[in-house]
Amino acid sequence: MEDRLKSLLFMGVGLASTSRKAKLLLDKLEMEGQLSEEEGRRIVSEIMDGVKSEGAHLQEDVYRYLHEILNEVDTPSKKEFNELKLRVEKLEAILQEKLS
Repeated sequence: MEDRLKSLLFMGVGLASTSRKAKLLLDKLEMEGQLSEEEGRRIVSEIMDGVKSEGAHLQEDVYRYLHEILNEVDTPSKKEFNELKLRVEKLEAILQEKLS
C-alpha cells in the first residue's frame, strides 16, 4: 500500500515539475525568438489544461486509495464517530447524575 501512495505522490510532484519546466523552456524559446508570444501562450495553455486534467485524475486516485485504506483499517465514518460521541456524552451525563 505504501508503494502505491508513494507512486501517487510522485506523480503529483512530477506533474507540477513538468509543467514548470515546460513553461521555462517555452519562455526561453520565446525570448530567443524561436516562438511567438501567441504560440507560447497557446502551448502553455494546452500544457496547463493537460496538467489540470491529469491532476483531477490523480486527485481521484488519491481519494479512492485513501478510502480503501480507511476501509481496510476499519476506521469509523464521521457519522459513526459522532454517534459514538453522543452515546459517550449521554453515558457521562447518566454517570454524573448517579454520582451527584
